[in-house]
Amino acid sequence: MRSMASSAASKGIVAIVGVGPKLGRSVARKFAHEGYTVAILARDLGRLSRFADEIAREEKAQVFAIRIDCSDTRSIREAFEGVLSLGFVEILVYNAYQPVPATSFADLRLDAFEKSLAVSAVGAFHCAQQVLTGMVERGRGTILFTGCSASLNGIAGFSELCCGKFALRALSQCLAREFQPLGVHVAHIVLDGLVGPPRGPSTAQRALVGEQQQQSFSAGGGDHGSGSTVASGTNSTAMDPDAVAQTYWHLHVQDRAAWTQEIDLRPTDLQLF
Repeated sequence: MRSMASSAASKGIVAIVGVGPKLGRSVARKFAHEGYTVAILARDLGRLSRFADEIAREEKAQVFAIRIDCSDTRSIREAFEGVLSLGFVEILVYNAYQPVPATSFADLRLDAFEKSLAVSAVGAFHCAQQVLTGMVERGRGTILFTGCSASLNGIAGFSELCCGKFALRALSQCLAREFQPLGVHVAHIVLDGLVGPPRGPSTAQRALVGEQQQQSFSAGGGDHGSGSTVASGTNSTAMDPDAVAQTYWHLHVQDRAAWTQEIDLRPTDLQLF
C-alpha cells in the first residue's frame, strides 16, 4: 500500500472508518465516484478488501482497504500511519459502531460498557486527532460523525450504546466550535431509524439520483431521501444507504458561509427505535 502513495489523487484522501455492507460502503462509493482516493477501514480485512475491489472496479477509482480496531489505540495509530502515507486526509468519516443487544442495567458487564464507549467515542477521538493537524495546516477539511437515535435519547436496555453516542455527539460539538473557525467543517449525522440495503442497482442510476438531489439541495429542498424512496412511490421503514451517502457528500461540499453542524435523517415510515 505504501508503494502506491505517489499515485494518490492530489485533491486529498477520504478515510472512512467503520465500513460494512450498507452505509460505509455507500459513502465510500459516493466519494470514489466524485473522484477521491478512498481509504476504507474496518476489522474484517477480507470483506473490506472485497468492497475495495468492487468500488475500484465500478468507479474506476483508487480504494485502499486497511484493517482497524477502533477499541484499540495502537490499532488506530498503525492504521492511520497507512492512511496518512497515501497523502493529505481531506475528509474523515467516522462510522464505527459496536452492535449491542438490549441488556438490563443490572446485567450489564463493565467490559461491554467500556467497549461500547471505546468504539463510539474514544475511537473517534483518536481518529480525529490523527487528521486534524493536516487539516488545520491547510485550512480545509471535513470530519463527519455518524450518530443514531441513541445520540439524543436515553433508551432502556441500551445504556452502553447511549452513553457512547452521547459522548460522540459532544465531541462533535466541541470540535466544531474549536476548528470550524480554522476551516475544518465538523458535522454530526443522526440516523433516526434503520439503514437497509441499497436500492439503486447501478452506478449510473446512483449518479442520476445524486444529480437530482443536488438540484433539490441547491434550491433549498434538502430532502435527501426523496430521490430513491418517496419519488419511486415506495414506502419504507429503512433508509437507503445510497441516499444517506448523498447527505454526507452535500455536507462536505457545503459553502462555509452556512455550515451544518448537526442533521437528522429518517425513513419514510419511521419505526421507533
